[in-house]
Amino acid sequence: MARVRDNIKAMTPYNPPLEGRSAKGYLLLDFNEMTIETSPKVRQALHDFVDSKRVQVYPEYGDLNEVIASYAGVKPEEILVVNGSDQGIDVVMRAFVEKGDRVIIPSPSFAMEYQSALVQGAEIIKPEYQGPSLSFPLEEVLGLLDSSPKLFVLCNPNNPTGGDISMEDVQRILKRAKEKDVVVLHDEAYFEFSGITAKDFIKEFDNLCITRTLSKQFGLASVRAGYVISQTQNIQEFMKIRGPYDVNMFAKTAIVAALADLPYFERYIAEVMREAKPKVEEFFRAKGVKFYPGVANFLLVEPKEPEKLIKNLQEQGILVRPREDPPGTVRISIGTLQDTERLILAYSRAMGWS
Repeated sequence: MARVRDNIKAMTPYNPPLEGRSAKGYLLLDFNEMTIETSPKVRQALHDFVDSKRVQVYPEYGDLNEVIASYAGVKPEEILVVNGSDQGIDVVMRAFVEKGDRVIIPSPSFAMEYQSALVQGAEIIKPEYQGPSLSFPLEEVLGLLDSSPKLFVLCNPNNPTGGDISMEDVQRILKRAKEKDVVVLHDEAYFEFSGITAKDFIKEFDNLCITRTLSKQFGLASVRAGYVISQTQNIQEFMKIRGPYDVNMFAKTAIVAALADLPYFERYIAEVMREAKPKVEEFFRAKGVKFYPGVANFLLVEPKEPEKLIKNLQEQGILVRPREDPPGTVRISIGTLQDTERLILAYSRAMGWS
């Protein structure tokens, strides 16, 4: 075969357990997706697009940047629409990171951040979240910024722990990073659930790039929709990397319809974060199940017999996500109150409590 780069040959594919999960009627609590359908207005807009006889035509984006910018509270020229936030992460990596560069990723973190860095041939530095509560290693990170890295990745809230880093600490990191000419990638995949964003730092810090998704909180995972926020000069460089048609018209149509129907999604998010999640946490506390408190739509749990739990929940029609880092943990997405009641009953049966 043709010669493939050595760093690519040394990698393994990122193969999340996706196949077959949506066809068997499972309650999907494994990928932090919306557990109900996306809004009727989004579904109708997609139907209308299919019926418009324009599927065969290359995409036209119109005022898509303006629509997203208005929602995000930034300027249209500070937005790059991408094929899911995975592509946003990849574009930022490709823009700044070359073979042999150091990339700092506090760990554990989202798998695609490592994958994109490895594709570039980067050396990944992994300061570990610390102690029994998996606290963010702030002082270690600030010290590592003196070691000439090219890029620092901050998943905030963190996936898989769900923990957050305060904006005061993010600002400290940004200041130190700017002094050292280090780019900061702030992954805000769970912004709508947590309210956490570094968006207000965009004007001050030209080394800040924010990635967001519309997959989880807007129910658009299958159409692949996300965006990058950064200063205009950065966005102009990123446009040289993203292809002109990388964002398809199904995604464009769905984004516009979703952002025009915010109350639908806000009701879902409120139910998840204010009602369902506290109910799960209360159940775990009452049963002595160790979990890591977080600010996103999932919980990282440390059950006594994780493999048995996962298998038993699957037999009861519920999928959750096993984690190797931290070892012996399981990530459980939070859905509606109805989903939560089903989860609690199944978990109790799996552990022999009912």
